[in-house]
Amino acid sequence: MENSKTFLCISNYFKGSDFLINLKKSGNKVYLVTSEKLRDKPWPHHYIDEIFYMEGQDVDWNLEHLLLGVGNFMKSTKIDAIVALDDYDVEKATYLRENLRIDGMGQTTGRYFRDKLAMRMRAKSCGIPIPAFCSLYNDHDINTFADTIEAPWVLKPRSEASASGIIKVFDKESLWIHINEMGNNRFKYLIEQFKPGDVYHCDSLISESKVIFSLTSKYLATPME
Repeated sequence: MENSKTFLCISNYFKGSDFLINLKKSGNKVYLVTSEKLRDKPWPHHYIDEIFYMEGQDVDWNLEHLLLGVGNFMKSTKIDAIVALDDYDVEKATYLRENLRIDGMGQTTGRYFRDKLAMRMRAKSCGIPIPAFCSLYNDHDINTFADTIEAPWVLKPRSEASASGIIKVFDKESLWIHINEMGNNRFKYLIEQFKPGDVYHCDSLISESKVIFSLTSKYLATPME
């Protein structure tokens, strides 16, 4: 087809089959990078030009090896777009786009919705009301937060999806016990004031600053309560 493009899709989970099928039906070339552990999953092979497999699962992927592999692939194939099929693949896609100078969202923008600290700092700078929060870089800042912000608090992994890995804390002593147990991983977390109440999430698709699709849903049960 005249407007045919070449898409490199990334997924470390078995998902996105409908997307891959329709992408191919639209006349595009479709390539997939996924985990070796997913080799035997029922991927829609008839709609994928080629599948490449990475060792490891999710965070175990070696990004330098991924970059080297995609870079070598580009010697013979021009990639028009890189698509992350899962939340956990956003960092991989932005890393490749930045290094290979492929159009699309880069690492800084990607952090605004994958890195919970960057997300909160961005929301605060835009004047959006959010619970009080603090990074875990500086001991003085953490103590000031604990002394001035009413408990309970939650320790949140900066990069995990949904409520994975969240720890609810009720006093300063317990807070420091948890932080010290994290060791060097403390910098991968943040602390935030816990706010009880209903929880909602909004899924949307935005193109050229226009909202194409938007759906707001309420959680059946609020996490951490």
